[in-house]
Amino acid sequence: MVMPYLNFTGECEAAFRLYQRAFDGGEPVLARYGDAPESAYPGMDEAQKNRIMHGQIMLTETGGVSGADAIWPVEKGSAIHIHVVCASVEKAQKAFGILAEGGIVVEKLQPNPPPHDNGVSGMLKDKYGFNWVLSARLG
Repeated sequence: MVMPYLNFTGECEAAFRLYQRAFDGGEPVLARYGDAPESAYPGMDEAQKNRIMHGQIMLTETGGVSGADAIWPVEKGSAIHIHVVCASVEKAQKAFGILAEGGIVVEKLQPNPPPHDNGVSGMLKDKYGFNWVLSARLG
């Protein structure tokens, strides 16, 4: 399984809770820097220790994302999009609506043009700066 790894600057837990709502996912796995031995990350204050060292959440039965609140500089770009093929159009609509909260819709969720006209797809950037493509097959 390929699982994108998303780097955040303090919003990892909030983002994974949003993704949990969007995709009806289970509880995300969240390990905090404070869960590691002190020697692994010396000198962290309590706020830093509460940040996510590693998280993971399943978005579908076969795919998800991992991520962390990076302790290195993070530069967000547009070269990568997370593509989620939803089980139904209704699930794609729900997820798209939630991910669009505070984000930017690039292409609204709509029927695909020929020759790929057997479903819907749309693109957006969520409020954390990550690019998504959501799609679903019709019927």
